Amino acid sequence: MSSYPVWVDGAFAEPFAPVIAAEDPGFALGVAVFETILYESGTAYFVAEHFARLERGARELGIAWPPRHDPRAALAEYLARLGPRDAAVRVTLTRGVADRGPTLVVVARDLVRVADPGAKVIVSRFTKRHDDPFERVKSTNRLRNVLAREEAVRLGAWDALLPTEEGDLAEGTWCNLFALSGGRLLTPALERGCLAGILRDQVLRELALRPLVFPMVEARIQPDDLRVADEVFATNTTGRIVPIVEVIGVRTGLPGSAGPVVRELRARIARIEARHRAEHRP
Repeated sequence: MSSYPVWVDGAFAEPFAPVIAAEDPGFALGVAVFETILYESGTAYFVAEHFARLERGARELGIAWPPRHDPRAALAEYLARLGPRDAAVRVTLTRGVADRGPTLVVVARDLVRVADPGAKVIVSRFTKRHDDPFERVKSTNRLRNVLAREEAVRLGAWDALLPTEEGDLAEGTWCNLFALSGGRLLTPALERGCLAGILRDQVLRELALRPLVFPMVEARIQPDDLRVADEVFATNTTGRIVPIVEVIGVRTGLPGSAGPVVRELRARIARIEARHRAEHRP
């Protein structure tokens, strides 16, 4: 396991050092929100979007905002210590001990890459309520997601797709779902209990400006849609556009990275990131 610096409430600590109060509800009860930011070749991508979502989640969970330590300043200090090393940088804000206020933690991990032609996924046995408002908060309370992803790994898959209690597929445990099926590019609407992913939003915004030949529709995705899909892919912060080659037990033989929609969207995201680097050059 690689070790990375750990930043907690204005100071650096040794990796694996005990730095969170046992009484902190973020540790004891999962009352905390977090963001994972892609840091690559000296650039942190979509920081404004990540911290806007962090703020929304904090307010939803009753975590004081703004916190006593500025997340942007903390991230900048952390990246200066990290240097040129590519990583997934996680910023976590907990409710904190009552008389001290929120606790802010910044730490990093190695990037996990999915090699082409793509990944396998499963449909999990764990379900979620589509109408639960907390499904749209990126909190640390993620037991179902952890167990579902462990189930996927045991079956040789990269991730698990989580169905709602009504059977349609909402999202993966750490990604959003897209499928080209029936002549339409489908992705679940937020009302189906999925998180508004940062890359999901970038894709939807890009397709609203420059549509593909296929209409983009936010709609329910049923397992049957995947059985007849021409392409299936996922989006997440560190993997960007992750092509899917197999939904275990549902569909094999998907084109993965050879799919024309995946190729086109990867090129578009690369152009968006190039503009981002130019606008946010240190």
